[in-house]
Amino acid sequence: MLNLAYQPQVVDAKIVSNNPKTGLFEIVAQLKDRTVCRLIYGKDVEGATVPTHINRLLKEPCPICRKDFLCNCMTKFKEEISSQALEMAGTP
Repeated sequence: MLNLAYQPQVVDAKIVSNNPKTGLFEIVAQLKDRTVCRLIYGKDVEGATVPTHINRLLKEPCPICRKDFLCNCMTKFKEEISSQALEMAGTP
């Protein structure tokens, strides 16, 4: 079930790793609700940057399902969180 009331808002984003050979890099983004996520990016066939994975780092319970263990809730918001994080951190 998609929680449409949840509006992720990135307040901080930093590039934490980068592999120029493969084009892969990671951004850690902190959201307004104190949730911290790791976004993993790759390149598509045209060479554009695309988010491939998102993981919630287990510092706070999930703001959607309230679990304090692994869940896949943030996957539904991957594109939205990714676009905000890229605006803040840029690409390497």
